[in-house]
Amino acid sequence: MIKNIFFDIGGPIDKETLMDQLIDEQIIESFKSLGINVSNKEYKKIHDKLILSFSKNLYKDIIWILSNKNIELSYIIEKKLYDTEEERNKKRGFFEPHNEIFKILKSLCEKKYKLGIIANQPVRSIEIMKQIGLLHFFSNKYVSDSINLYKPDEKFFLHVCEDINANPCDSVMIGDRIDNDIVPAKNLGMKTIRLLTGRYKIQKPRDKSEEPDFKITNINQVEKVIKKL
Repeated sequence: MIKNIFFDIGGPIDKETLMDQLIDEQIIESFKSLGINVSNKEYKKIHDKLILSFSKNLYKDIIWILSNKNIELSYIIEKKLYDTEEERNKKRGFFEPHNEIFKILKSLCEKKYKLGIIANQPVRSIEIMKQIGLLHFFSNKYVSDSINLYKPDEKFFLHVCEDINANPCDSVMIGDRIDNDIVPAKNLGMKTIRLLTGRYKIQKPRDKSEEPDFKITNINQVEKVIKKL
């Protein structure tokens, strides 16, 4: 019986649709400003190949390939991407919550599920979730940067479970990535729900052990699926 529900932030809570678009555009524009034209088709081909090969640092790897493994050039592009982060956050309003996420979280809490966050995010994301009225739904109020633990490290999952007194075997993890969310959660005995959204929806399980218990295409399907676990 499921008693605890863990959420990733990027994907299940924060759509990050505009953020992803702005990052891709920034990388292409940075190369263009240095006289290097990168077509959308070329960018997408590299982007998709890296996601399908489970790149651990997607943007850095994209830049490395597009720079033809030029250390100086890749550094310049990476720095530009970092320096424009605040501008991108302002353009997207710092957070892109799913339309129904407030209603969904409220309903899950009313059904006495304990909710937790297991997410690779900057501390600022917690501050924003508090400001927009999302944080109070969750039993733990921190992310990876808060405690210096990062997915897919199973210690991160165990830390949160111990902190909120949750048994992994009574828990479900909801995330959009096979490598960061589904695999470590399954290794610990959690049930898993994969949200097929955003840039990582094209990831494919490499074997049966990476298959989630359920796949959904819309966060609105979460409650219906949890009843089946």
